[in-house]
Amino acid sequence: MATLFFILTAGLTVLQGVPAQAATWYVKAGSSGNGTTWGTAFGSIQEGLNVAGSGDVVEVAGGLYSEAIHSVSAGVTVVGSTASGYNSQVVVKAGDGQEVLTVSHQTVWKGLTFDGSANNNTSNTDLAVVHITAGSPAFEACAIGPGPRLLIIGAGGATFSRCTIQEARLGNRVYSKVVEVLSGSSPVVFNYCLFGDMEYGSIYVNSASQVDFNNCLLAGFAGDILYVPSGVVVAGGIHLTNCLALGNGFAATALIENASTSAPVTLTNCLFQDKSPVEMTGLRYSGDVTEVSPLTPGSPQLTHGRRAALLNLGIDDAANASYATQVAALTSSHGMQLTLALDASDAVDANWADAQALINAGNEVAAHSAHHVYLPETKLMTLAYAGGGTGAKVTVASTGTAATTLTVTAAGDANANFSLNLADSATDTIGKVCTAINAKSGFTCGLITIAGTTYTSASVLSRDLNGVSGVSIQNVTATLLRNDAQFFADEITAPKTLIESRLTAPGSSVAYSCGSFVYPFLGADPAVIAATAAAGYTAARSGYDGSYAMGGLYAGTTPGSYDTLNIWATQPGLIFGRHLDAATLGRRVSAFLEWAKFTGAAVSLFSHGANEYDLTEWSALLALIAADGQIQTAALAGIRQYVAQNAQSSSGSTFVRTVWPPVADYRPLYGSPLLRAGTAYATAKTDFGGAVVSAGTTPTVGLYQANSFNPAGASPAANLLLLLQ
Repeated sequence: MATLFFILTAGLTVLQGVPAQAATWYVKAGSSGNGTTWGTAFGSIQEGLNVAGSGDVVEVAGGLYSEAIHSVSAGVTVVGSTASGYNSQVVVKAGDGQEVLTVSHQTVWKGLTFDGSANNNTSNTDLAVVHITAGSPAFEACAIGPGPRLLIIGAGGATFSRCTIQEARLGNRVYSKVVEVLSGSSPVVFNYCLFGDMEYGSIYVNSASQVDFNNCLLAGFAGDILYVPSGVVVAGGIHLTNCLALGNGFAATALIENASTSAPVTLTNCLFQDKSPVEMTGLRYSGDVTEVSPLTPGSPQLTHGRRAALLNLGIDDAANASYATQVAALTSSHGMQLTLALDASDAVDANWADAQALINAGNEVAAHSAHHVYLPETKLMTLAYAGGGTGAKVTVASTGTAATTLTVTAAGDANANFSLNLADSATDTIGKVCTAINAKSGFTCGLITIAGTTYTSASVLSRDLNGVSGVSIQNVTATLLRNDAQFFADEITAPKTLIESRLTAPGSSVAYSCGSFVYPFLGADPAVIAATAAAGYTAARSGYDGSYAMGGLYAGTTPGSYDTLNIWATQPGLIFGRHLDAATLGRRVSAFLEWAKFTGAAVSLFSHGANEYDLTEWSALLALIAADGQIQTAALAGIRQYVAQNAQSSSGSTFVRTVWPPVADYRPLYGSPLLRAGTAYATAKTDFGGAVVSAGTTPTVGLYQANSFNPAGASPAANLLLLLQ
């Protein structure tokens, strides 16, 4: 019996030594089972994580999972199902004040989207969409974002392959560390990952043994792409290999700022485009940053399937109408339109003739106020009296909204009692009123000036003054304001009427329809936009301030609003520089156009006369734009038409655009300089599209391997736009 007992015991011992078979646990939104089959699936991912052990798989059916989840055991793989009927997108979305995923174990996550867009938490700046505290997890083909902060990588490090990390959203706070590395003595690796739409956030490295970015695309960082603070130690260095960076850094000191002397940054076989869309002449790198075998900056020639980009080309002011016809000859040679912004009341017969010729050639004439006055400022003039009289006061009388007389009274000084007829040609502008008053002893009348410019209130019609009664000017300075109703009628509505009375449609006696407006110099405030809409304009271009892109600044995949009465504009001479050699101009224009394509920008490039951008410069610029087959040019009215046709909904001039695909097709086109321009890896990798990159082979720079490029003649979505021509 003792022998038999020993044999049975030994047998049990052997059986206990056999590893338990790994289990698959099933999760399907809306279910309430025990997780052992699809028919009895768990209803939440956390239920699967709670029961899964090392070696187990939690397979998740497509759907929305409104929960905050956390790892429980090491060795677990969580995967979006590829089974037929269950293989749609898996979205995990936590609520406000919650992190979507917290990881503290060695786990693997595949094919999941972690959405933190509901988080507007303002009390805890450490909250992120995905927060790794330990365990060295691996992520494959996952999407992280939107959210205020996207990713915090703590002790143990992590590996990310083929992941999309994008759409840092501010909520109620501005986060600079949208991706933060705090991995201590552990490495962090990103293979074939897309970082995009980061607003003013950056990748912030605080500690790690080594950080590697292999074949990553970094785009849409308004601030730094990468920031390393002083004192940080990364003994193995920070390496960017075969990476592509575009559309970054316009609000930063440099694209990469390394303030540490113990965390060297090395870029190998990378293409980093200049800062854009403004401050393009600024630094690309600062601190300990080394480039090894960099690609020559220029167009990467990508497909850009996510958004369309539109450019408007313009010349401002009636005085430059003749110059506009010369620039229009250049734009016409490339099949492009030009917009002439006409300050109608300042136009003379020759200007009107030039404007008509432009219209006949298929170009656009937009109103540019009546007298080229600045619009946002509500102050028009200052007035003070320091003479021998007493009780000096000013009164501005009106009929309806129009000011008719300006009267000054003072006791004891005959010179200080007078009335000006504001309809008289000698005093019908603010400048003339001040000249007349300053000619009188004891008075100081001042124009309103704009700091740093030559613009003043001199050309504003004096009838636009707001009515006042008995305002003291005795040894004090009174500020007289504009009457918005009259001012808008004179400077916004009247120019449209005048243009339509002087110009006709191409080859017709029918009046030209002027539907576009250009705000002089300072852009538009809400009151001005409302007045512009009320006057019947449907598209308007700002001076230097407006919507950066369709849907707002780097709006990513979230539907955003776009105001067609606030189209952004800038001067090519300011952003690119003047009289550049061909290589420098080509590099900067390429960076600008790639930014436009990545953000889906609708932008106007304008100048005044040859003193700002001459014909030779325009010719070189237009040739570069024309050579890029993914950029469309349009009149301001054409931009409005495109936005309206492609919007989900609208309210006035504000359009909510359609939802764009979450990931663009950034494959290189045939002939792209990215093709097989990288440096080989010692181990095999998988590119963003799933193609294997064998060890030792020369890869393409960016997200995709050479064998997945688009063939010659592939027509990107941007070339299929139907624009008003």
